[in-house]
Amino acid sequence: MSSSLNRRCATLCLLLLAFFTSSLRAQNTTAASTFYLPKTETQFSFNLANNSNDVFIYLTSPAYSWVGVGFGESMKNALMLIVYPNSNGNNVTVSPRVSTDNTEPTFSSDVKLDILPGTGITDEMFVLKARCRSCRVWPNGFLDADSTTQPMVYAFGPAKNLNSDRPDAPLKRHYTYGKFTMNMREAVGTPGVPAPSTRSSGVSSESPLVKDHDRKTLAHAIIGCLAIFVLWPINIILAGFLRNIKIHIGFSIGIMVFIIVSYALGIAASGQYNRSKAFNSPHQIFAFLAILPILLLSLLPMKPLSTLKQWIPRAHAPLATLCLTLLILTGGLGLHLSSSSTPIILTYLAISILVFSFITLLQLCVRRRGSAYARATTRRRLGDEDEQDYGLANYWARRKLEGSRSQSQASSNATWDSERPWSGDSRKQGGGAVFGGGTMPGPHYMMNMHPGVPVSFK
Repeated sequence: MSSSLNRRCATLCLLLLAFFTSSLRAQNTTAASTFYLPKTETQFSFNLANNSNDVFIYLTSPAYSWVGVGFGESMKNALMLIVYPNSNGNNVTVSPRVSTDNTEPTFSSDVKLDILPGTGITDEMFVLKARCRSCRVWPNGFLDADSTTQPMVYAFGPAKNLNSDRPDAPLKRHYTYGKFTMNMREAVGTPGVPAPSTRSSGVSSESPLVKDHDRKTLAHAIIGCLAIFVLWPINIILAGFLRNIKIHIGFSIGIMVFIIVSYALGIAASGQYNRSKAFNSPHQIFAFLAILPILLLSLLPMKPLSTLKQWIPRAHAPLATLCLTLLILTGGLGLHLSSSSTPIILTYLAISILVFSFITLLQLCVRRRGSAYARATTRRRLGDEDEQDYGLANYWARRKLEGSRSQSQASSNATWDSERPWSGDSRKQGGGAVFGGGTMPGPHYMMNMHPGVPVSFK
């Protein structure tokens, strides 16, 4: 009797346990499509509520500078959710953005996003739990609940933290990115935030992770620095110490080509970022201001213009200094615009001070002694020869003068001997005498330190 009662109690307990377990599973099971990337332990899951237009989202990923997931085949016309640390670094800022091209997406205030409990940074991992009330339709895009191959994109920012509370904070270009497609039908069901998972579910296809490069911005910076810090000092050395002005002109043209290419690359790269699309940043303003002195520096040395006023040739050196100053400031502001790291900015500052000081000292030296071309031009204007030609001409003139003097000396001695009243050794016999060796300083002696004509006294 007691054993039968015990068996019945045990059976009842098992039935109650199975009921509660099934109920608990039913409560914890939420329809979702999940993408999981083992390399970074990134999970993105979403649920499409079957009785509303809400979309429930669960995202976890390493705390890079930013992480983004988007609905769309590419960045163009995609709705993206960007997550990055807040200003204190103890929570996350979630920014819904829409991109109109393959450029930095723009914050969209039309997307209504409710941040749910559990969102934050845990063990250096972003955790996002949210409900989006307007994520099914956006400008030039929508979510198709019946699609089995909904295109999706994702991207990771560089390692440097962003740390901002602003939903429209400027983003650095992504370091890596990828694509995948999802089965939307598996995500339709009872509304709720999907549960954590370590495997993909409902993923139709997946492309490998791609490493990105910002080649335009990098080339813009490198070419600009080469023109300012390498070619510019060399050109000043050529202008100061070489008489052939054509070498300086050719080198100046090469520098202008570098600067023009750098400007073109900068303009092309500006369209990729929200902070530079309007061309109103300090970096771009200084770059535009530098165009005027650069044009004057290129045009004023031309002969039709350089001969208009006497001060125009003298304005060349101050204009060059002004151009260099503006370009160095422009480069420093460009590093700030691109959110470069502090070591890079300090290195640029040190190089700028070193190069500017060297160029200033070099210009003072050239200005004090005059450039080689200016000295050669002055000699030609005064009727002198070039240094090498002048030395050769002086050598042959001296040889010719010495030959003429030798011939004149011989002729004078012969004439004097024929006219003097004594002959041979008469000077030894008490006749007339020649005092002091027989010479008197003449004009040629005073000018050239050569003997004149013999003179005698009776």
